[in-house]
Amino acid sequence: MSKSVSEFFSKQGIKKFKNGIKTFSDRHATKMAAASMILASAFAVSCRSVNANNVVKSDETVTAYAVTQAGDTLCSYQTLKQDSVSFARLQKLVNNAVNTPTGRNVLEQISQQGTVLYTGNAGQGVIGFFDPNTNSICLNSVFKDDDLQSCLIHEGKHSVQSHALNENVDLFHTFGSNVMTTRVMEADAMATQTKFSYELAQTGDSLAWKQLVNTHRGITRAFENGAKKHGQNSNETMKETMLAWYKNKSYVALYDKSMIDFHKNVVLNVSNKMAKKAFTQTISADSLIKYVCTVDGKPYAGTDGSVLKTSSTAYLTEDFCKAAETIGNSAARRGNRDTSVNDFYVLKNGSVSDKTYGEIKAEKAKTSTQKKDQKLKNQSAASFKTAAVLDYSGR
Repeated sequence: MSKSVSEFFSKQGIKKFKNGIKTFSDRHATKMAAASMILASAFAVSCRSVNANNVVKSDETVTAYAVTQAGDTLCSYQTLKQDSVSFARLQKLVNNAVNTPTGRNVLEQISQQGTVLYTGNAGQGVIGFFDPNTNSICLNSVFKDDDLQSCLIHEGKHSVQSHALNENVDLFHTFGSNVMTTRVMEADAMATQTKFSYELAQTGDSLAWKQLVNTHRGITRAFENGAKKHGQNSNETMKETMLAWYKNKSYVALYDKSMIDFHKNVVLNVSNKMAKKAFTQTISADSLIKYVCTVDGKPYAGTDGSVLKTSSTAYLTEDFCKAAETIGNSAARRGNRDTSVNDFYVLKNGSVSDKTYGEIKAEKAKTSTQKKDQKLKNQSAASFKTAAVLDYSGR
């Protein structure tokens, strides 16, 4: 695995980045979010050795099976060769997930994609992560099954997202595109995790649901309300649950901070050659909403990406706006100025403005210019008056 951004960028033929991480630890959230959300290939935590191409070796894996309560096989999946206790624990989590429609759907897609599942040391404070570099999901064995159960589906959805966006996402996106991408991927994974936990609770296993209620009450409440209003399997319920993720602004800020750090590292560390290519591409919001927000491969939030560009979803704190602007301007010294932060609405003192950062700056600049013009007019008028008085006095 690469140890730095510069080392990663210097590698030939590496252009893709993917998304996928889950952490409930504020202390480690920024580091870990940067690791898997944007540069999993460069930073992703790994508790195992991989070969030079960062691909899981076939002789390191075995085929296991997801089995229903009736004893029927749903699908096969790949797992690392582990001790019998670790394997039995993973098998229990997988078979539990089979008891729900959402769990079955995600597991079947994981099976088709060849994603490898295993338990191990995912890193301090990290419940689990999806690493697209090895197409694998690691569940942290130090956590209880209550945490790992829904995390399996959360990271499984990140695996599904990663494969769906394989041709749409690369390293050279603007700050705005990266923020929009990481946000919607996490929001969708949380919505999927919530639906799964709700379904599991209906089977009598409510531990995962209770954990989510304690940590993400806004999202679980949105699903409950949607289920009552539209039905738990409604597209509208999933959409409202996904959008509820954006309302927890302090949680969202953890991911935004990782984007600030990432772009800062790019500006400071990449080679001059790579700097000239950085921040030149954007990703379509329509593609994101279509391929990320899905149930069984079908969009539940429509195909109009404008929902990702509203003041409810495309906001940044004032400090982050200023930091992103500084980084974008600094990038111009070596390559391309990134002005995408101008499209974000400004979050200040808990409220989001109805104008974007760019619009606010433009208004301030206009006001400043008007004040300068007025000052010059006043000075000119004063000078004219003085000259007139002197002229009159001299007669």
